[in-house]
Amino acid sequence: MTVSEKLVEKLLKLDLFSSLSPEFLKNMLSCDETFLVDYKRGDVIYSAEHFRFAIGYIVRGGAKVLKSENGVIISKLSDGSLFGCAALFSGRDYFVNEIVATKDTRVFYIDKSVIVKIMQLDTTFSVSYIRYLSERILFLNKRIVNFTGGTAESRLANYLLSCFADYKTYELDRSMSQLAVSLDIGRASLYRAFDALELGNAVQRDGKYIRLIDKEALKGFIQ
Repeated sequence: MTVSEKLVEKLLKLDLFSSLSPEFLKNMLSCDETFLVDYKRGDVIYSAEHFRFAIGYIVRGGAKVLKSENGVIISKLSDGSLFGCAALFSGRDYFVNEIVATKDTRVFYIDKSVIVKIMQLDTTFSVSYIRYLSERILFLNKRIVNFTGGTAESRLANYLLSCFADYKTYELDRSMSQLAVSLDIGRASLYRAFDALELGNAVQRDGKYIRLIDKEALKGFIQ
């Protein structure tokens, strides 16, 4: 496909591509190995069996990244977010997490062959790629610690904060028993944690619907 100058400008604002010249990047991306895909809210963008050996850039829309085994939200993706960078050179024929569109979303894909060609022609891009992956590792390690450490209230607060990234009201997509397993706490402890967050005027629960009352109050439960 022929890449627009507007899209090139957006990509150049990312640290990963910032070392490249506009002309060079546009020439590299204007080929048959780059393409746009549109998704509806709820569509699976990536999963264990459904993925591409490509980097995805969210042109518009949003998505959530879930751990495949328990559905815990690892991160949120929005306009300008990248995904698929870590898996590109993993050598695996499956994707470890699941990415689901949270709204109508358009993704620009850059095939692995294009990324390799850019690396071969510009060594500074290779350094930028390594730096990007290192920062992602640090971020994900911090998220893992947040979800698996601390009190039940702290774990639940961390989980809900990630869910409230795009909305003031969140509908639980699993049972309380499943959520307890995801957070590695007992079911009774999960109910007590919800009670504590409600008494602290952080959230309000109505069945499966959780409404954010005070974001700062919710953050106050995180250890």
